[in-house]
Amino acid sequence: MDRTTRGLLAGIIAGVAMNVWNLFDYYILHITEIRFLDWLSVLLTLAKPANSFQEVIALVLQIIVWDGFLGIVFAHLVVLITLKGIVYKSTLYGLLLWFLFKVIVNFYRVPVLSGLQPYPGALSNLMAVILWGIIMGITLRIFENK
Repeated sequence: MDRTTRGLLAGIIAGVAMNVWNLFDYYILHITEIRFLDWLSVLLTLAKPANSFQEVIALVLQIIVWDGFLGIVFAHLVVLITLKGIVYKSTLYGLLLWFLFKVIVNFYRVPVLSGLQPYPGALSNLMAVILWGIIMGITLRIFENK
């Protein structure tokens, strides 16, 4: 398996875990107000998904295209930064991306995504991103050792 495929699969696997937490939080715990699938939908159409079909499409695209792409980028960065402490590095990578994306949507005042999200929701999304980084790092380490 080449580096790009390993990164894609690691990003997808981590994206599934991240979205499981995010959807559990949104529908069961009611802490967060914005799902990660809403991000993709809003960035593409400037609106949240209107029905379940659009939600599923947004979720699949968000996991496969976006999380997979970010996994590929990190897998290629690993060549420059080495595998030592990969889980720590992948978690920091996820945190950096979370911060960067939040700053960009607030700077450009993207509808629905910008503005104040209640603190507990922001922390819940941060926990999801940390989970994404940890799972991606562990998955990449497993793939690199095979």
